[in-house]
Amino acid sequence: MYNLVKVAIVIFLLLYPILIYFGLNYFSPSQLGIFFLVLFAIRSVFARTKSTSARWQLIFTVAIGGTLAALTWIYNSKEFLLWYPVGLNVTFLIIFASSLLFPPSIIERIARTFHKNFPESAVSYTRKVTIVWTIFFAINIFVSGWTVLHGDMEIWTLYNGLISYIIVGILLGAEFVVRKITKQQ
Repeated sequence: MYNLVKVAIVIFLLLYPILIYFGLNYFSPSQLGIFFLVLFAIRSVFARTKSTSARWQLIFTVAIGGTLAALTWIYNSKEFLLWYPVGLNVTFLIIFASSLLFPPSIIERIARTFHKNFPESAVSYTRKVTIVWTIFFAINIFVSGWTVLHGDMEIWTLYNGLISYIIVGILLGAEFVVRKITKQQ
C-alpha cells in the first residue's frame, strides 16, 4: 500500500500542469487548492529518505506546494497554483548550486550511491553535469515564471506540462550518451 501511494503521488505531481489545466474546467480554484493541499500533506507523510539533500528537497517542495495550495484555497485564485513549477525549479536550483559551493556536487552524491567504487576521475565530470543542471534550472525559472505572468493557460500548460519535460529528457539522454563516451576513453 505504501509504495502504491508513493507512485500515485509521483504521478499526480508529474501531471500537475495537466491536472491544473483540465481541473480548472470542472472545479473552482479553491477546490483544486484543497485537493493539492491534501496531496502535499500525504506526500509529506509517506516520504521517507535517508539522503539529506533529498530530505531538504522534499521539505521545500512540500512547503512551497502546500503554501501555494493553501493560498489558492483561501483566495480562490488559480494564480497561486501556477507558481508551483517556478518554486520547484527554485528548490532544485538552490540544491544544485549549493552543492557546487559546498562539494561534493549533488550529481556526485547520486553517482556514489550507485557506484561504491567511484573513481576520483569522475568528480570533475559530475561537477560539470551539476553545472549544466544548475543552468537549466535557472533558465527554467525564468521561462516558467514568464508563462505565469503571460497569463495564457495553454502556454503555461504546454511549457510546464510538456516542453520542460522534453528538455529534461533530452538533458538526461545527452548526459547518458556523453557518460558512455567518456567511460570508453
